[in-house]
Amino acid sequence: VSALGVTSTKAGISSKQFMFATGNDQVISLDRRFLDPRRPNGDLKESEKMEGLMKYAPMLPIIPFLTPSHVHEVSSVQSISSSSAHVESQSLVLAYGGPDVFFSRVSPSKGFDLLPDDFNRGLLTVVVVGLLVALNVIQRMNKKKMVTSFWS
Repeated sequence: VSALGVTSTKAGISSKQFMFATGNDQVISLDRRFLDPRRPNGDLKESEKMEGLMKYAPMLPIIPFLTPSHVHEVSSVQSISSSSAHVESQSLVLAYGGPDVFFSRVSPSKGFDLLPDDFNRGLLTVVVVGLLVALNVIQRMNKKKMVTSFWS
């Protein structure tokens, strides 16, 4: 490990991930739960499962799809910095120090605050416009009723 960093988000709601620069020129992310010192050696109790603890394993898993650098080599990384993005679920990561500079956007807690690609924006627009029209009609009816009640 040549460099270590931690993801950060705007409000700190998303889970943290550790970012490692390895000797084989990769930037790897690892959930902080894998490094929790309270991980039990034996089977997990129900209270430990509720807490989100994982069973202790002597070797840390390197999950290929959680490797932000994918197949790209990032040589001689000396530092990893993180910054928050505009949305809470994402963090911006910069690895630098050698001849290469690597920048990536990571989502430690997946995209919990992002709309899916198949989100029906047209229906949402129709519903909002319908509500605005209904609000306008009700306001006019209320105003008319108030005027007639004051004059009678």
